Amino acid sequence: MSLLLTLAGLTLGGAASFLADKLPDKTKLPFAGGSQLTDKIKSQWVQRKTGLANTKVEDKTVETSPKMSPAETEAAHQQGIALSAASLLVIGTITTPVVAWLGLPLLGYNVTYLLRKVWHSLHNQGNFSVILLDVLSIVFAIFLGFFFIAALLFSAIFTANRLIARTEREAQTDFSRIFGELSDTVWLLQDGAEIEVPLSSLNAQDVIVVHAGDMIPVDGHIVAGEGLIDQHLLTGESQPVEKKVSDPVLTSTLLISGSLHIVVEKQGSETITGQIAKTLEHAASFKHKVQSRGEYLVEQGAFYTLLASGLTLPFLGLNKAVAISYSGFGYQMRMAAPLMVLNYLRIASRNGILVKDGQALDTLHSVDTVIFDKTGTLTEETPQVEQLIACHGFTEQQLLHYAASAEQRQKHPVAQAITNYVQQQEMELLVLEHSEYVIGHGLLATLLDTAKQQNIRVKVGSQRFIQSANIEVPDNIVHMQHEAGAKGHSVVYVASEQGQLIGAIELRPALRSQAKDAIAALHKLGIKVYIISGDQEKPTRHLAQSLGIDAYFSETLPQDKAKHVEELQAQGRKVCFVGDGINDSVALQKADVSVSLHGAATIAQDTADIVLMTPNLSHIPYLIRMSKELDTRMTLSEQLNMGSGAVCVSGVFLLGMGTSGAIFLYSAGLLTNLGNALLPLFIHPEKSNS
Repeated sequence: MSLLLTLAGLTLGGAASFLADKLPDKTKLPFAGGSQLTDKIKSQWVQRKTGLANTKVEDKTVETSPKMSPAETEAAHQQGIALSAASLLVIGTITTPVVAWLGLPLLGYNVTYLLRKVWHSLHNQGNFSVILLDVLSIVFAIFLGFFFIAALLFSAIFTANRLIARTEREAQTDFSRIFGELSDTVWLLQDGAEIEVPLSSLNAQDVIVVHAGDMIPVDGHIVAGEGLIDQHLLTGESQPVEKKVSDPVLTSTLLISGSLHIVVEKQGSETITGQIAKTLEHAASFKHKVQSRGEYLVEQGAFYTLLASGLTLPFLGLNKAVAISYSGFGYQMRMAAPLMVLNYLRIASRNGILVKDGQALDTLHSVDTVIFDKTGTLTEETPQVEQLIACHGFTEQQLLHYAASAEQRQKHPVAQAITNYVQQQEMELLVLEHSEYVIGHGLLATLLDTAKQQNIRVKVGSQRFIQSANIEVPDNIVHMQHEAGAKGHSVVYVASEQGQLIGAIELRPALRSQAKDAIAALHKLGIKVYIISGDQEKPTRHLAQSLGIDAYFSETLPQDKAKHVEELQAQGRKVCFVGDGINDSVALQKADVSVSLHGAATIAQDTADIVLMTPNLSHIPYLIRMSKELDTRMTLSEQLNMGSGAVCVSGVFLLGMGTSGAIFLYSAGLLTNLGNALLPLFIHPEKSNS
């Protein structure tokens, strides 16, 4: 009777699985498995990228997490079936056998799915030995009455499949998102009037108008106007650049001030930004074909286990052959390896680190070289005031007062540096009545001193702006300009309307607060540290010396960053690249492990294996130490797995142990391995994200 019920249940489940597979729009059963925490993190990530975090949604069932790939959906569905079967079997054991029998159709559903996978594997020989061992072990377990063990094995298989599918889905970045920050429309100049048209409708030689605060949507050159452009995400230049008629401009760069008429030369995928995306798309499949360490052991172990089981069958019979199939050399890593990696990903996520590829975390322990992009990675976007020099009878307070009052409505980093400094001094700004961006790339501002009821007109700008106005510069400020240039600092000049220089303000790049400690920690780990920068040699060398960095690459063009990575790899070094700009994207792709900062260029975040959700550089040595711990723990797991397999084989051949004993040993080894995989969650406290 029990045998008939078993066969009926399994047959019913198999028929349901077969019919579900044939339905064109099959509806998956509402079972779910896997890591809800990872789903939550990814959902929050998408909300940040799309702006959904600030959107009120009335329907609480609306999902904001990324849509799962077909492979991931299929694995999650089968995982849910297996977990439900295991739950019913446990409940049935505690209450009444009738409930346990309800789990049998679900096991039949899973078995039929696996049999179809075996059939498909005959055509491509992918992981045929693994799938065949899955089927034999589980089918024999079912017909020997070990239903709960079969359900657990199914859960392990589909959990691993889902984790692998998730990694592949997250790795296949939609490179079109590189243009996500660009508006869908542009202002086309036609017969002297500005007309709003779709970006996609532009043709070569069209003239568009870009205003201050807008992202430039095309590659082209300026035919009218002047402006200050922030292009550090694309070129790596730390300071905004002045652009005038005939100068080239690039897509995905930000017009800080001024207004430009631009002739369209390239747009969309033909721009430099688009070419970077194409390069990445071409190379994207390389890393995703690399098999994980645990998966490799599973495949090798499955083959040798099947071979040993097959050789045992004619000599010791079916019972002993099935027992040998549970020796599973390396096979317990099927669940232990992905679970262990997932737990370390959870530890990273709760400490403000988004690791998008578990393979990256597994690789970090072998990294011996870390390359930091300079601008935006080691340095903050907004510089800091280094020193003030006033002249011609003016005080430093007046110099600062006039500069900050003139710049108070500007949003570029230089203006923010000056206004932030004034706020720290608790100085009240003068009323800005009017400001004008003038030829020579500077500000001409009219300020109202309410105390004296008089207007003050000042000029604020670069050395070029002052020189174009034929304003005399004292020797001490000329010397400051020379020294600032050597250190990679910038200088802002302030002059009166009458052509008299009031003084100059030196601004230095603001190093991230944890930069020096992070580099020292990397040195303690035996890692060599490089800087790579588009800046000139002197300021790059100065920064490297101040941080204790081993070596540097200066005056590096965007397309050459990846070449430096490849040169180091050719020397046998394992490279981790840390960057935040569009120009870093190919280098991020080429590196063995890539890290970006939250708030960086969209394509840099999408390309990087790891994103620091808070720009805390001390997370990098922390991650490397975590990876070394993962490697040690993974090695222990392998040793436990091989040890339980050796005990099983010895028990069968030397002590005559049967299937029951083999399953017991397998279960004990699996539980020990799972305990080893779960332990990191309890020993790693949450770090500060500041």
